[in-house]
Formats: sequence, structure tokens, C-alpha cells
Amino acid sequence: MKQVVVNIQDNRYSFFLELMKSMDFVSINEEVDWFEISSESDKKLIQKGIDDIENGRIHSHQDVMKMGKKRILELKDNK
Repeated sequence: MKQVVVNIQDNRYSFFLELMKSMDFVSINEEVDWFEISSESDKKLIQKGIDDIENGRIHSHQDVMKMGKKRILELKDNK
């Protein structure tokens, strides 16, 4: 089975989708996979995040909260 992804963002071209719906060999799945429509720069950032996780470059929620609290206190003291 072959799959074709059609991204119709302009309503002027919605007739194409209606034409395809009328064909008995076409199955329409209107769910959108957000990753497929993401920009290349977004996909690279997602991959960087995955690489960071796989290579242990992470911080726990607790550590982030401690760093945030420390930074807030530093800013408060510098006023």
C-alpha cells in the first residue's frame, strides 16, 4: 500500500480533496501528524533534545527548581 500526504492549507484547493474522496481506491485520513508538518529547524531541535537525553545531558525537575530559586534570590539581592 502506498501513502500520499496532501497538505491543503488554502481552501481554494479543497476541491482536490473532494475529488480524491470520490475515488473508490482512496482512503482519507484527516489526522495530522504534527511531526510531519513541523519545519526542518523544529525537527533539528527535537533531534537535538533526543540526543541530549540519550547522552545524559539532562537536569531533573528538582535541580531546575533549585537553580531557578537560587537565581531569583540572586536577582532579589542585587536590587
